[in-house]
Amino acid sequence: MAPHARLAEPEGSWTALLEPPYTLSAVIVVLCILAPAFSAFITATVLPSAIAEIGGLAIYAWASTAYAIASMLGSAGSSVAIGRAGMRRAFVLAAAVFVVGTAVCATAPSMTVLVAGRALQGLGGGMLIAGAHSMVREVFPEVLWPRMLTAISCTWAIPALSGPAVGGVLAGLGLWRTAFWAVAPIAVLVGVLTWRILPARASVGTESARVPFGRLALVCTSVLCVGSIANAGGAAARVALFAAAIIFVAVMLRLDGKAPERLFPTGMLSPANRIGKGFWMILLLGMSTTPGGIYLPLLVQVLHGVTPAASGYLYALQSLAWTAGTLASASVAAKRVRWAVTLGPLLTASGFIGLFLTIGSGPVAAIAVALTLVGLGIGTCWAHVAAAVLSAGRPDEGAVTASMIPSTQLFAVSLGAALSGIIANAAGLGGGPSRTAAALAGAWLFGGFVVAPMAALVIGSRLRPAVPRAAA
Repeated sequence: MAPHARLAEPEGSWTALLEPPYTLSAVIVVLCILAPAFSAFITATVLPSAIAEIGGLAIYAWASTAYAIASMLGSAGSSVAIGRAGMRRAFVLAAAVFVVGTAVCATAPSMTVLVAGRALQGLGGGMLIAGAHSMVREVFPEVLWPRMLTAISCTWAIPALSGPAVGGVLAGLGLWRTAFWAVAPIAVLVGVLTWRILPARASVGTESARVPFGRLALVCTSVLCVGSIANAGGAAARVALFAAAIIFVAVMLRLDGKAPERLFPTGMLSPANRIGKGFWMILLLGMSTTPGGIYLPLLVQVLHGVTPAASGYLYALQSLAWTAGTLASASVAAKRVRWAVTLGPLLTASGFIGLFLTIGSGPVAAIAVALTLVGLGIGTCWAHVAAAVLSAGRPDEGAVTASMIPSTQLFAVSLGAALSGIIANAAGLGGGPSRTAAALAGAWLFGGFVVAPMAALVIGSRLRPAVPRAAA
């Protein structure tokens, strides 16, 4: 990749992305987001139809949990893969793994096999998303980071608009398997175009880097323990799984702190510094996306008779509102960024309160408004929080700081999915999609998860925003 150049346009302007050497790099970043984004919306739309045919409602949340865990594995190890093979080969490999996972989902005879396919999709998708974030930090000057992070968020609007339509129509025709196949050409296109556009060698690491499989396994095992609590047989087993999850995370962090090649940047967990505050906000806001993303299509179909396509668009409202919030706050003056960082969690918390009050009784229009508030709040602050994290990283930890953003988001999604499954099954939804169980599960999900954006609000009020440095 070309080195950072002085921008001809005003620093941080959108038109700078249309000038060499940034144009092709911006295209690649967007393409790396599209395939996993389409997968998310199509899967959320057709999964209730899949359950009706192949069963497996008790492990419904595992379709999202397995995807998120594998995505976290792919995301955290992406910098090593890029360092060893170069960006072009790493992205093509990621696209290939994603396509294989899609094929497994489309031909799954049972929910267990479908979950395995989702895990493969997540592994490839996590590498693509993390690679895109690495490109933002390594290829673009710091003044363009907020613009590129905004572009990444806005990319999700394309699948949000079209994914539910594709999935909903096919699910309504009984062709939910075809809906999975529809994602495959997107990933193939990503691989082909990436191979043609990227240079033969474009790495951000060193060839001697080693994949930290042990630490990655500890992280994934921790989330697996949390996700298994919902299906554990007794109270003792659930307590043991929860304790094991905490131990695995603690051991991983201790090992990572002593490792020469770290997975996570220094000070990530400390709320006393900017990178720590940013980490906790990304974690909490990422968790806030899960109850609606996983269970909302099922809940509104059971409780309000909404069609698969309409339920998919209700879920998409959250992502579209995220994009709208990102665009609205992208041009906020530096002195007002702190207001955006605190307003975002407040809007998201208001949306959860609205969902708690309306998910069982309706009307559907009120549910839509509440979902819009959830997404609008996250979008309002997300790019600013991410920019604060990128600028807070140590110079020698640039790659791990960049990959921490998608890695933390994916960890948050996997953890949130696991907790959602625990709550939904505790409410009785795992025993069958009855109206009573669905209403109780919805109230518990959205009422319980309001804690996440409220905690993010407290942290955000103390987060010092990034101050971009001029390009050299």
